[in-house]
Amino acid sequence: MIIDSHIHLHPTEEVGKMVVEMIKEKHGVDYYSYGTPDDYLKDMEQAGIDKAVMVSFAPDNQLKNNNFWTVAITRPGKNQPAKYPMFIPFISVSPTMTGRKPVDELEHKLKWGMKGLKIHPVAQKFAPDDKRMWPVYQWLVAHDLPITAHSGMNIDASSTYGEPYRWLPVLEDFPELKLVLAHLGNGFWDQTVKIADKYPQVMFDTAIAISHINAPTTLDDEEAADLIRTIGPERVMFGSDYPWIDPKKDIEHIKNLPISQKSKELILGENARRFLNL
Repeated sequence: MIIDSHIHLHPTEEVGKMVVEMIKEKHGVDYYSYGTPDDYLKDMEQAGIDKAVMVSFAPDNQLKNNNFWTVAITRPGKNQPAKYPMFIPFISVSPTMTGRKPVDELEHKLKWGMKGLKIHPVAQKFAPDDKRMWPVYQWLVAHDLPITAHSGMNIDASSTYGEPYRWLPVLEDFPELKLVLAHLGNGFWDQTVKIADKYPQVMFDTAIAISHINAPTTLDDEEAADLIRTIGPERVMFGSDYPWIDPKKDIEHIKNLPISQKSKELILGENARRFLNL
């Protein structure tokens, strides 16, 4: 089984084009696709991917609508199956969102089938150790649900709120939190190793950090293999960061790393299957 633990999807081609083109124009970051669900389905088939985790987020004024779309397309109706049952919906909240409070939004979307939370502290402009997020972490622990968080450098080279060490106070107070640090810390490898050593329940995904592309924070093969061995291959999950990355090429890249076959199997799917209780 292959599971992509980090994808961003857009409801229409028009929306997807607007988002990826805006980011390309503003930050010079190229993209692979417009990222509609049907676009990704084709890539899943070509790459042999069985499941994928939707970790999209949005600005505060679009957050609830984006959350609703995320759960709606993965939820079966009374007389019809889910349109996209192969996608695992993670919604997003922020301490500054309007309307429902974060915990109320979690409760509401839990009824709709949400399976976890995604936050992007850099883009959403709040620190992981912001005390306003404590009720959210408490709720996640109580419901045994995971959270994926952007970590490290952002596409604009900013790391404000993104450095992994900002999670230390959170993990101190919530040692049972099922946290995934996306991008393996994305440039802050020393902090990644420190957290991995101190908190063995924390997981990581490979998005951008271990990839076929040549981004500023992408590790070379030897560096990637060394970091995987240091953290432990049982704690690293494949994530593509689609639609910016071709998932098939990243899978091929991981298969060619100088690590054991068992490690590759863990990273490409077994770890996510266990972590997400699939």
